[in-house]
Amino acid sequence: MHIDLQLELLHQDDYLKIEVDQKVKYIYIEWFKAPPKQDFRDSFLKAANMCLEQKSEYWLSDARVIPYIDFGDQNWILREMTPLLMESPLRKYARVSSKESIGLLDIHRIYSTLSSRPDLEKRTQFETFTNKDTALEWLFSDFDEEQHS
Repeated sequence: MHIDLQLELLHQDDYLKIEVDQKVKYIYIEWFKAPPKQDFRDSFLKAANMCLEQKSEYWLSDARVIPYIDFGDQNWILREMTPLLMESPLRKYARVSSKESIGLLDIHRIYSTLSSRPDLEKRTQFETFTNKDTALEWLFSDFDEEQHS
């Protein structure tokens, strides 16, 4: 399935850009470089809040430049982002990572913890990819264009 995305830039700084397509309820985050701990958290929080504001159902994060999410940040994501995720209509979250990063299994711990929550497991799917096109294909594999037109 091919969806013609019409991305609108919402935010850009030294670390990332955040774009949305309001028609298909899609948010795209592209990281430019790995930020220091507090900037990572601030940036992730900004993206999550924009996801909520835009009522995004599909989120793609291209995080290939971030080699690893340290344990403290993993715990912060689980502690601080889970309540935001609970408020959102998010159906699918895809992350594009490097093969090395996937090998470190940091994101798998986050996904398995989130996926084991009964309130989230049936509503939001999480997946990691090494290729942006493959991630987009998965993200919109069950997309119903009629529902979003």
